[in-house]
Amino acid sequence: MTDIVKRGTPWHLWAVAVVSVVWNGIGVWQWYQKVTGSPAYWDALTMQQVVYLRGAPLWTDVAFGVAVWCGLLGALMLLLRRRLAFNAFVAGLIAMLADSVYVHVLSNGREVMGTAGVLFGVLVILIFAAQIAYSHWARRKGVIR
Repeated sequence: MTDIVKRGTPWHLWAVAVVSVVWNGIGVWQWYQKVTGSPAYWDALTMQQVVYLRGAPLWTDVAFGVAVWCGLLGALMLLLRRRLAFNAFVAGLIAMLADSVYVHVLSNGREVMGTAGVLFGVLVILIFAAQIAYSHWARRKGVIR
């Protein structure tokens, strides 16, 4: 048994898990607003962005949905101290990368979403990478089982 397991759950696991639940919960909320056609979501965008997003293939909405739901699942798995958090975060990152390929390679998404949109996409990928790294570390150290 590792020293961490003997001492109990470290405070940082709870901090990372709670912040991850909030962050990924916001992502799920954004996805839900988008796919349900919430006026609050669409009114915040420029007309060019609305046309772009509504014209995007369905698989991009599915990829974004998988990304945010897997992120939320991974965060909840961290709260429950389950090893599957790592797998969920990896699946979420893969789905986010698929969506990013459409935005950055297969379409003119960079121009439409602007620098802020591109930087936000990079931020999401970096946060997934950090969640993966943390859950991998926690798994190796026996913090999550």
